[in-house]
Amino acid sequence: MNKPQMKKAETPGEQSNAGVDVEKAKTSSDTREALQVSQRDQTPQLPAANAGLQRRSRVKRADSGVIEVLSSESLTDMLANIRARTGVGRDEVAIRLVQQVGRSLHPTPNSSDEAVGQAIATLAELGPQNATEAMLATQMIATHNAALRCMAEAMHCNQTVDGVDRNVLRATRLMRLFNEQLEAMQKLKGKTGQQKVTVEHVHVHEGGQAIVGAVSAGEWDRGGGQQP
Repeated sequence: MNKPQMKKAETPGEQSNAGVDVEKAKTSSDTREALQVSQRDQTPQLPAANAGLQRRSRVKRADSGVIEVLSSESLTDMLANIRARTGVGRDEVAIRLVQQVGRSLHPTPNSSDEAVGQAIATLAELGPQNATEAMLATQMIATHNAALRCMAEAMHCNQTVDGVDRNVLRATRLMRLFNEQLEAMQKLKGKTGQQKVTVEHVHVHEGGQAIVGAVSAGEWDRGGGQQP
């Protein structure tokens, strides 16, 4: 008959070593868990707001070869904020400006949702803050489109030499007008800068005279005295 074996009592040194092994195992397990959590945190996550944009392309090419733009918001949302987008205080004025922009973008009558949305978006890009800026922005859009339309006519394959000259001349005038409108818009928005000229060295040779400062014409005579 087998006798039960008695477990040998561990010495204090052996108990200490066993405790160290258990602590090492626990530390190793904690380290692995921490690394796994860190790896999960570092995995790039797509924000919920951008997920829809990633799934749906805003620009696509149709089977017919025409490039289509998918609007990120509905026309209903655009019309709901039309006064803020156009910078005016009344819906009637905002609608009128949008119609004018739409006719400059599409010479043929087009009241589709896409055409109205393009007109609102184009006008909003210029960021008008009041009725004056909104009307000027409408003129700028019309001038820009007219200039490019003239350039397109000038580059037509069947265009005559005189036709090219006439259309280029018209486009040049319209582009010059657009630059003047742009300067007016910058003045309205307070974005114009003043040129500053700094004079660092002034050389006055023998027999010469120099005056530094603002001097009006005719204020001083040739001899340095004040004219009567």
